Amino acid sequence: MSRERRSWTAKEDQLLREAVQKEDPDNANPSKWHAIAKHVPNRTNKDCRKRWFAKMASDVVKGGWSPEEDERLVKGIERYGTRWSLVASVVQTRNSDQCAKRWTDTLNPAIDRTTWTSDADELLLRAVAEHGKVWTKIVKTYFPGRTGLSAKNR
Repeated sequence: MSRERRSWTAKEDQLLREAVQKEDPDNANPSKWHAIAKHVPNRTNKDCRKRWFAKMASDVVKGGWSPEEDERLVKGIERYGTRWSLVASVVQTRNSDQCAKRWTDTLNPAIDRTTWTSDADELLLRAVAEHGKVWTKIVKTYFPGRTGLSAKNR
C-alpha cells in the first residue's frame, strides 16, 4: 500500500520548522516526530523526519564517509543497537537513514564478503529472471549474509 509522493510546499516547510522549534527546541537532532507531525497536516512522522534531515538540518553531510564518522557510527551501534535516530545523534554529521544504510551495506561485520562463485552467479541470474531486480528479496532468499548492494553490483 504505497502512498503517492507529494512535493513539499513552502507552507509545509514553514509549518515543519515551527513544529520542530515548538516540540523539540534547541535539539540539533530532533526526535519527537509524532508530536511534530501533528502540526503539519497530511504528513506523517516519517514524512516530517525524512524532510527535516534531507533538506533542513544544516549540519548533515552528503557524500563519502570519513574514518572518524565510521568510528562514531560503530560507537553509536555499540551503545544503542539499531535505534538509528539515537545512533545518528552520536555520529552528529549524518542522519538516521544515512547511518542505517552505511551500517547495513558496508560496516556490519556480519556481511558475507566471500568471492562470488560461478554457481552463485548462475543462481543470481536465475533469481533475477524470476523476481526481477528486487535485490533485498533476492539476497534474503538466496544469499543470506550478502547485501542487496553487492548482488546489484555483481
